[in-house]
Amino acid sequence: MAREAGDKPTVDVSEIERSLEDFVRRSFDVSADDPRFSRTIDLYTAGYVDSLGVVELLAFIDRQFGVEIPERLLASDDFSSVQGIARIVHELM
Repeated sequence: MAREAGDKPTVDVSEIERSLEDFVRRSFDVSADDPRFSRTIDLYTAGYVDSLGVVELLAFIDRQFGVEIPERLLASDDFSSVQGIARIVHELM
């Protein structure tokens, strides 16, 4: 079902990325000068987020954006980076 214009406030994907990055940095002690961290890095294989962190991330997404991520998307390649997660959240809003 297509969303009608005006149904929900629109949030730009870059705003979602910024919010997710801030959460990840704050919650998982990623310093601002960490040269490896980027919005495209795989958060799990790089060791930034572990299984407990995924639970915290899902709770943040629900609280911040009112979006519940379906289980089928949790294993998707997109759900591994800030950029990909932001796209998923944006599509589900």
